[in-house]
Amino acid sequence: MSKLIKWCLGVALFVFSGLLPVTGHAQAISYSALKYGTAQTSMASGYFVRPAQVVVKNHAYVVTMDIKTAKKLTSWPVKVLAVNGSAPENVRKTKDSAGNSHLYYSFVTTDLKRDINAKLYIYVPKVYKATHNISFKFKTAGLPALTATKTVKAAARHQSSVVKQASRTHIVRQTPEAKKQANESRQAAAKPSTTKARANAKNNSSSNKRSSQPQPTSSSSSKSVQVTRAADQVPMQKTHWGGLIGGAIAIVVLVGGGSWWYFGRH
Repeated sequence: MSKLIKWCLGVALFVFSGLLPVTGHAQAISYSALKYGTAQTSMASGYFVRPAQVVVKNHAYVVTMDIKTAKKLTSWPVKVLAVNGSAPENVRKTKDSAGNSHLYYSFVTTDLKRDINAKLYIYVPKVYKATHNISFKFKTAGLPALTATKTVKAAARHQSSVVKQASRTHIVRQTPEAKKQANESRQAAAKPSTTKARANAKNNSSSNKRSSQPQPTSSSSSKSVQVTRAADQVPMQKTHWGGLIGGAIAIVVLVGGGSWWYFGRH
């Protein structure tokens, strides 16, 4: 049991040691002030004091730089607008015994092997006013590596795994309740469907009853139509009374004439 407790304490110290602030000793580091995005020396290179001071703090490099301008250029004619994508930190203005201006500022980075870009605003009354971009190339030889970042990453992975495990446990515990709610939702959704199905069945039953009543067949209907058409096509027989009367008169004339001729000869 004591071994388990010691092991747990060791893990806790390992995890939380990566979360505590870590500050190293200041170290001087040289650099070059270059035209923005090139390897050429910037015309503002003479304003920057070498070396810069680097401190490892909270698993990152904190770099402090000094811009020195002559007394004749007025007080602090150079202003740092941005460095390494952010506003400068720990800005401090002082003057030396000769009256020269010193502008100290810091920036934070985890990679000094790449170029650090900055934006400067230079204003000398009645002489010069402009905004310039500039790049810094640092010499990182002998600079301590940020090995502590591995501890931070390990702590983050451990914390992530703990959160995921807690989430799974929460899901498992909530599963019966979720099932109950899902069943109630399905039952509620099924009621309208059942009512609709009953209504459809009733309508189908009424339709079947109407269809079961005897209806005249198409063959009988067609036969009655044909008989009616045939009757309409038979011509009506008309009695020709004029012809009958004319025939009767002809017969009388023939009989009378024949009788006259016969009796006249005898």
